[in-house]
Amino acid sequence: MNPVWNAFCAGKMEDWLEWLRTIHVNSYLELTERFIATHPFFVPKDASFSDKDNQLFERLVMDWNFIQSLSDKGLLVWANSNFEDFIEALEPYGIRYPDIRRLTTFLRLHLEWFTRVYQFYRADLILELREAGRNL
Repeated sequence: MNPVWNAFCAGKMEDWLEWLRTIHVNSYLELTERFIATHPFFVPKDASFSDKDNQLFERLVMDWNFIQSLSDKGLLVWANSNFEDFIEALEPYGIRYPDIRRLTTFLRLHLEWFTRVYQFYRADLILELREAGRNL
């Protein structure tokens, strides 16, 4: 297990569970699936994109404050991770929370799409971090 993604998921889980209680998860995933189907080659404009059609990815993975809080070693671990590492860190929570299980199943179903979007996101963040003087 990736220690950076484990810490990230543990720190965000309470917020995610609260958010999941305020939405109809199946409808939300259906809308996200439609977005994926109609935008199969979607590329975020930059690491700080806020595309309202793609809030699932933004809500789950994009946390600039968390990334900035990492040590240089933590940044290296994060920079060399992939989207599947994130899903693996999220999956244990699915045992207790059915909505998290639905999310991880959905993420795995569309793994190629989320992996590609994550790669663009990660590359932009790495560039920003290097410009800010961080060692990567």
